[in-house]
Amino acid sequence: MKNKLRRLVVVVLGLALCSFGAPLPSPTFAGTAPKAKAEKSDETNLKGQLTVNGSVTLNGKRAITGTTVLSDSRISVACATGNTATISIGKLGRIELSPGAQMVVRFSGGLISGELLTGKAMVNNVAGVRVSITTPAGMSAADGKEPAALAVNSQKGSRCNPLGTQSGSSTPNGPLSPGAIAALLAGVGGAVITTAVAVSQKDFPASFRLP
Repeated sequence: MKNKLRRLVVVVLGLALCSFGAPLPSPTFAGTAPKAKAEKSDETNLKGQLTVNGSVTLNGKRAITGTTVLSDSRISVACATGNTATISIGKLGRIELSPGAQMVVRFSGGLISGELLTGKAMVNNVAGVRVSITTPAGMSAADGKEPAALAVNSQKGSRCNPLGTQSGSSTPNGPLSPGAIAALLAGVGGAVITTAVAVSQKDFPASFRLP
């Protein structure tokens, strides 16, 4: 009788443990999982938008205003007056590139970075966003404690001296305009004629005059 009672108690306890012994899901883990996914999604969807003036390429292809810029993109601005490129990176800030600039842009949550290979760049960041731009000569950085405009300059390679496009204008290093070439030829021709007349009048008697 005692043995049967013991067995009954064991069976009842076993059933009770099977029914109520499984731990319930922790509300803490269930609440934090969606937040982590949301943060990862924000990092993945972070993109920039390009505004172009003149000739600009993105990863070797011609770019136009409105082109999407992803992190690790290479942007090149042709060396000519008026050529510029601006990369607006959502709430982080923006990067402005001058004529002749070449830069690999990188950005993530709270950071604007990249490599300025040639030319000049201006990086504008909002408060809470750090800036770290490397050049062949070193690094330029901002701690992001407050909004800032960081000017970065790279002297690697040949310097870009944009040429004016106005008609009739000339620069010391630029090609001569057709008008300038004609004036130069006229000046050379006049000098040759003047020299010939002087030599001729010296060699002939005073009574002789060239027509």
